[in-house]
Parts: sequence; C-alpha cells; structure tokens
Amino acid sequence: MLFASTGPSGTAPAHTSTRRATPRRRALSASVAALLATSLLGLASQTSDAAPRPAPAAAGHDPVIMIPGMTGSPANMNTMKSNLQSNGWPANRLFTWTDSSSMTQDLAAAARQLSAKVDQVRGQTGADKVVLATWSASTLAARYYIKNLDGADKVSQYIGFAGPQHGTTNNGCQWYVSCQQFASPNTPFLQALNNPSEVPFNDKIDYLTIRSTADYNATPTDTAKLAGADENYLMSGPMAPSHLSIISNATALAKMRSFITAHEND
Repeated sequence: MLFASTGPSGTAPAHTSTRRATPRRRALSASVAALLATSLLGLASQTSDAAPRPAPAAAGHDPVIMIPGMTGSPANMNTMKSNLQSNGWPANRLFTWTDSSSMTQDLAAAARQLSAKVDQVRGQTGADKVVLATWSASTLAARYYIKNLDGADKVSQYIGFAGPQHGTTNNGCQWYVSCQQFASPNTPFLQALNNPSEVPFNDKIDYLTIRSTADYNATPTDTAKLAGADENYLMSGPMAPSHLSIISNATALAKMRSFITAHEND
C-alpha cells in the first residue's frame, strides 16, 4: 500500500506552484500514465495466469494413545507421555488409557472399548488416524481391534512394547482371563489373531515392535516379534531394560519417536 508522505505536522506538504501544465506536458503525462496502466495490466495478467500455490500442509503428529498392560494403569505410561511432549508432541495430542478391566479380562472386549476410545480421540482432535503405543497384554487387544473391528482405517501406526504376541512361558497368571488367552502359542485367541497375518492391514498401518533380552515376563524374547512388521527392534546387553522398565527406557522411547516421524507420511 502507498501512503502520502507527510510533513512534521502530520499533514501533506502544500504545493507552492500554481503554474498550469502546458499541452506538451499534459501529453507526456498522459503517455506515462498509459504506459504505467499497461504495465500494471500486464502484471495483473501474469499474476492471474500463474498456477495457484498449494496451501502448506498442516504440521503436527497423529494423536498417540498409550495403553498399559495387564493390571496396569494409565499412569504407567506417564514417562512415555512426558518424553513425547518434551520432544515436540503437543500435550493435547497425547492420551493415556486402559479398558475397564485393566487388560485382565477378555482382550476382545478390551478391543471393543479401545474402538470407542479411538473414536473419541479422533473426534476431540479432528485427526483422521491415531498411533497406538501398546505394552504387554494391550499389544494383543490393539491388534485384535485392527484386525477384527474398525481399526484398519483409523490407525496409522502400531507400536508394541514387550508383547506376548506368541504366548509366554511365564504364564502363572492364569486366574486372569487375558492371561489365559496368551498363556501359550497355541491358545485359540492367538491362533485366530496371528493367522493368516500377524500384521493385519500392513498396507495401511506401519508396525514396530520393541523387545529386550532382559524381559523375563514376555518369554522367550522373540515372542514379542511380529512377522511382517516394518521393524522388530531388539534391545540387548547389560543395559537392556526389563519388562517393567522398557516403556520408560530412553533408548526404547527414542526408537519409538524416530519410527513415528520416519513413517508419518507413508
């Protein structure tokens, strides 16, 4: 926008000459005006003919729903939540949750409750899809939700920490229904869940598993792997975390963050 220059008093300076323009000057002024108008019209034409620039893509991460394992509480996931927030995830896109039984009863029922939670988070945030960050028994409920309910089009990434994906030999917890469902590789629940694919709808969803050689709950160690996952990450050595500490381990959380950001545009 062009502004008239002003004098010290804030008013436009007065003209001191009253001499009228000669015909020659009037003709020259008209020519300059015509040339200026032509230039401006050409510029306007170039602007209108140019292809419109696309609007920049909206920045941000898919909401993350963090789910503890059997007998766990949402508070178990607070370190993970704080870690994501301190690394750039907005607080209003981070959620901790568990089902009404704390993953101790039928995991198919837990999956149905997860479906409602996903819909609630999508409605609250306006996001099309969510990331599921799961631990132990909830890794199974989340896969059930993706495979058998309506999760295929609502989940962008699945992250499983220390999941008994193929059962566990440390299965002295069978007073819980959920433990019965993963007490061995051959339970009806796992047979149905793992066939024909352990990573359902992997054309739409990216899968990461994180397991540790120091995990004595989900045993053997490779029970936590998923055939066909985008990445099965193994932690070993003297600093490998336990089943309980893997969800707050700095290396494991860094792997989760890097995986999420690497696959956000898949």
